Amino acid sequence: MANDENKAPFYKRWWFWLIVVIVLLIIIFSAGRNDEDNKDTTNTGTEETTNDTNNKTKDNNRTNEDNDTTKEESAAAKRDNSSAKETTLNAGKFTVGTDIPAGRYVITGEGTGNLFVYDEDGLPVVNEILDKSADMGVPNVTTDIKDGQEIEISGLNAVTFTPAKTKLSNKLTTGTWIVGLDIKAGRYNVTTPSGSGNFFIYNNLGVPTTNEILDATGEMGVKQITVTLEDGQQIGISGLNEVDFTKK
Repeated sequence: MANDENKAPFYKRWWFWLIVVIVLLIIIFSAGRNDEDNKDTTNTGTEETTNDTNNKTKDNNRTNEDNDTTKEESAAAKRDNSSAKETTLNAGKFTVGTDIPAGRYVITGEGTGNLFVYDEDGLPVVNEILDKSADMGVPNVTTDIKDGQEIEISGLNAVTFTPAKTKLSNKLTTGTWIVGLDIKAGRYNVTTPSGSGNFFIYNNLGVPTTNEILDATGEMGVKQITVTLEDGQQIGISGLNEVDFTKK
């Protein structure tokens, strides 16, 4: 019997199968460890990529915010209004550069009366009824007055010229405004919440490209105008307390 066992093929011996089982266990154990390592590596890589993406997005958002702030500061810097000084005038006729310094002003009056500003050719560049209550006219006018122009005030005891500050806004009042300084360039729907008046857009050569009567009710003019504003264009608003620009 002992001789038969020694002559049996090695794959029928008990120790051979013991070795096979041990080898299989080692292979299975090693494969499991490799899978866990791969998962950890993949997860770590994904987390790092996600964090990098989030950080880049935050950095981009900060950069865009900084750029917007810089643009607004830059726009304000392009309009030098250092020559303007607060001045109060009564009824009468006055010369810009003599009776009041040239500059950009917010003009308000006590009571109700007429305000005219004439250019050097005698043509009215401002023709408004000033009315503090805004019942019969507009409460204020924001515009630039230049050396040599003539101001005429009628029916008002006091008209105050306050130096205007430059800031970007989507709500503009009676006066003159520059795209890129007072409102951002873009495509807008233009409306007014009340009243009616004139709305103009002038190109860089001073030629009107838009000339409409804007009316909140639509009875005396149009209720809405769709426009594309470009940097450097001038907007003229007359007889309207407020004009709203809604981005399209």
